[in-house]
Amino acid sequence: MRRWCGPIVAFVVLLSACSDDDGSSASQSPSTSSPADSGTPPSDATPAPTDGLLRPNMRSLAASELRVVEEEGERRLRFAGSLANLGPGPMVVRPGARGVCPPRQISVRQIVYRDAAGDGTFQRRRDPARLSRDAGCMLDHPTHDHWHFDAMARYSLRHAEGEVIAVRRKVSFCLRDNTRVRGGDRAVRRAYFGECDRRSDQGISPGWIDIYGPDLDGQYLVLPADTPTTTVCLVVTADPRDQLVETDETDNTSVLPLRIRGTQVRQVKGGCGSAA
Repeated sequence: MRRWCGPIVAFVVLLSACSDDDGSSASQSPSTSSPADSGTPPSDATPAPTDGLLRPNMRSLAASELRVVEEEGERRLRFAGSLANLGPGPMVVRPGARGVCPPRQISVRQIVYRDAAGDGTFQRRRDPARLSRDAGCMLDHPTHDHWHFDAMARYSLRHAEGEVIAVRRKVSFCLRDNTRVRGGDRAVRRAYFGECDRRSDQGISPGWIDIYGPDLDGQYLVLPADTPTTTVCLVVTADPRDQLVETDETDNTSVLPLRIRGTQVRQVKGGCGSAA
């Protein structure tokens, strides 16, 4: 059965993506911001290449709905993650590539569209698929009844100087349009909100955000006993293996400064300049 992940107040959408990972990495403190409010992407997007292709541009928004919980004998930092597409083209992956994947996984291709009208804007009925390239694997999630695109994000908690405290190196999820980018000017009609089965395209349309809530599998980092009470940095990176073609490969990471004491967590200002 597919998990229902609750409503988002802003732009009224349903949380629907779920996360998982293969890396390492209780009372609750209130969230200080909502996914739609935190880390709204800047509008100064990198100009697209002049080859006529409408590439996506993935951005990790700052984590939100932060809380520390005690679960299964561990102290965990749970949070919601949001991936935005600020590029002119959709980010689309399609099952059926010829790449080599582990058992019980399938290869996927990234589909990039050509700007037939030459206006820099994606038009679903006019812009044809032009570029198809191997882009990694898709897996049948062990605790959900749908398929996830593998290695779409990485989470880590770091000291202000960059030393890793906790990490999830590979987070997979079902890619969908959940809510529009606030203040964005590239939003198109919602498209990628399908069943996320092994035969379906997955993706994020231009001007849309994929949000996955703090209660989903994989949406946490295990906090070691020696986690400092000084400023630490929650780092979220989209496409950490650079499997996707984008307009800008250098802007996929967000960094959020935090203070964690016991089961309390709060956002602070500054102190994470070297953590990304």
